[in-house]
Amino acid sequence: MKKKIIFFLHDFYVGGAEKNIVNYANYLINQNIDVYIITLSNKGILKRYVNKKVKIINLKKKRVLGSISIIIKTINNIKPDFLFSSLLHITLLLCFLKKYKFVNSKIFIRPSNLVFNNIYSGKILKKFLINFFTKNYLNYGDLFFCISEEIFKDLKYLHIENKKIVKISNAIIDKDFYKKSIIPLKNKKLKNSDYILSIGRLTEQKNHNMLIEAFALIKKQYKKKIILVIIGEGLLRNKLLLKIKKKKLGNSIIILNNNSNVQNFINYSKLFVQTSLWEGQPNVLMEAIILNKRVIATRCPGQNNKYLSQFKNCYLLKKNSINNLADSILFFLKQKNDFKISSKKYDRFKVENSGKKILDAIKKN
Repeated sequence: MKKKIIFFLHDFYVGGAEKNIVNYANYLINQNIDVYIITLSNKGILKRYVNKKVKIINLKKKRVLGSISIIIKTINNIKPDFLFSSLLHITLLLCFLKKYKFVNSKIFIRPSNLVFNNIYSGKILKKFLINFFTKNYLNYGDLFFCISEEIFKDLKYLHIENKKIVKISNAIIDKDFYKKSIIPLKNKKLKNSDYILSIGRLTEQKNHNMLIEAFALIKKQYKKKIILVIIGEGLLRNKLLLKIKKKKLGNSIIILNNNSNVQNFINYSKLFVQTSLWEGQPNVLMEAIILNKRVIATRCPGQNNKYLSQFKNCYLLKKNSINNLADSILFFLKQKNDFKISSKKYDRFKVENSGKKILDAIKKN
């Protein structure tokens, strides 16, 4: 009998965790596994990339808390062997349900960010509840797929046993990864312009305010035409647009909605910049490194800074400040930044490599 696994998502909008889940689902469906995706909303461009054999269940709900009863009912109807989550709120719900025997499936968890940085951002009551549930229920997960050393330390702090932790890389390189990177850009303004690129949800975590402030300084000193392109959606969009307007940078900064193919935006950019306050091990940062682009990134909790510093084309800021970021961007804008690193160096990021580790765990359990 085929084993069954359910992956959980909020929606199909582009994000690192969401892209990894879709890649895992597509890999496992071709490995004689019955694969389901339960999502609160069917919206988002990633849905079109889900293998048609994967069964998608749209709960049509706005929040996890309003979905508990239908989630329990759906799980018990399907009777899966495994439940897989990469998002903290859903993960904690599944662990709670496991503790009180509402579900009997084994729970696989892939934390996409540092647990405690997620806890310490947000409203006080929300922080308290997440903190309480994390400390009391997270250990009911059966297996943890760990994408960075910092997340590994987080899990150890929470007394997760070594035998329950599997180290894994992000599932980035699929069969079309390099092909998508050379597709010509449709945006006429960018076709004939040098641009700096940043990709990520428009949230506090991604710290786009710092990037916009740094770019304002750059425009005063850099004589050539340069554009800042930010690709992402989120709650801070209007605030960021207002900031851009106040800085009189409306003609120099573009905020684009999520795109199913960001590889070509990365490939044709002058520099790729990440200004996150915390991370797990960000997909787009690694995509830029793999595509041989010059990358400038903040040193932030969660991501493996020691590992990233080993890549010749990745520069980590000495100090996470607006001035240091502006100076670093100005310096690298004047360099050739011509890197030709063999793609073999990045084999660990192939979808089949991380997918196989999940498949092996399914077979063993």
